[in-house]
Amino acid sequence: MHYLSVIWFKVFESAVVSYTEVSGVVGQPVTLPCSYSVDNGAVTSMCWGRGACPISKCSDEIIWTDGTQVTFRKHMRYKLEGNLLEGDVSLTIEDAAKTDSGLYCCRIEHRGWFNDMKVTLSLEIKPDGNGTMTQSSDGLWHNNQTQVFPARSPGMTNAGLYIGIAISTLVLLLTLEVICFFLYSCYSSTLFCSMVSLTGPQIGTLQSEADVRARAEDNVYVIEDNLYVME
Repeated sequence: MHYLSVIWFKVFESAVVSYTEVSGVVGQPVTLPCSYSVDNGAVTSMCWGRGACPISKCSDEIIWTDGTQVTFRKHMRYKLEGNLLEGDVSLTIEDAAKTDSGLYCCRIEHRGWFNDMKVTLSLEIKPDGNGTMTQSSDGLWHNNQTQVFPARSPGMTNAGLYIGIAISTLVLLLTLEVICFFLYSCYSSTLFCSMVSLTGPQIGTLQSEADVRARAEDNVYVIEDNLYVME
């Protein structure tokens, strides 16, 4: 039951999507931030993909790294310009286009079930402007940089909700089926044991009655023989 609880929690967790909004401008590079903590140089593999993070891997994969170098790249516009050895796996998209707008998934793989780090970002590419903007430490906005908005509060997406309900229903049905099978097996075993315990004394009684009848018949034969001899 503990594992089922974990599965249910992860299913609904995947349906709840918290994401950061990133804004860029057509024709300019835009960077989607993503990083993880590297303990004792223990880098790990990760991927970027289009769309919200699925249960495993990335959907519509853009780029893969083994933690030290890029192992797959869908297009040369996609780059990892950060220090991979320090856990900086931010995605830079060169020459951004309007079609680049949408959700992006940064998935950092860790050992074990449901231990992956998942970050979903929403990218909006604007058609006008001389560059993207970001707020620096001096509190001013500067051109030719990426504009990153604070993460939105977690919200339930329709697609994620439907997927979560469907998977939860399937898990529930499978759980009920296993419970019914277990109860049926226990009931069958109990019924069989009860039948054996009831029929056992009856069989012993029948055998005892048969033995008594056989001994009685033997005694009759002996008596008849004795009578015949006395005559």
